[in-house]
Amino acid sequence: MSRADGAEPMMRHLGVTQAEAVKNCNEEYGGYISYKALREYYEGYLDAATILPDPADPGDPQELERVRTACVKCYLLYLVRCLLFGDKSNKRIKLVYLTTMQDGYVGMHNYSWGGMTLEYIYHCLAEASLPGDKALGGSVTLLTVRNCHI
Repeated sequence: MSRADGAEPMMRHLGVTQAEAVKNCNEEYGGYISYKALREYYEGYLDAATILPDPADPGDPQELERVRTACVKCYLLYLVRCLLFGDKSNKRIKLVYLTTMQDGYVGMHNYSWGGMTLEYIYHCLAEASLPGDKALGGSVTLLTVRNCHI
């Protein structure tokens, strides 16, 4: 994935400029965003979203809605990554999960999150069983819960 390919979901879903998106999609991880960058976007959007408009001059309601939507998407991206699809690096988040928010939050219901998470956990277990591998990706908590119900 090129830097431009990775930058496109950030521009569309997180509302960042092309220059910012390309900067945060570094060459090594073209389809990823770092936790630090995502946290900065989230905090900036949260600050802007929680400012109460002046009743005399409410400002642009569409801009406020855009900022609030981007804030929620940043938070959901963080949750999806931390709770379901963690990797061993614990430093970056795949931007592909933003595509699940393409049709708004309603579009997230179109995915089998349980099935995807279970497949991801099994994939991580297969990788961890290789010689020389010392870490396990995925949600160990969900793996434990899953194994208790088998």
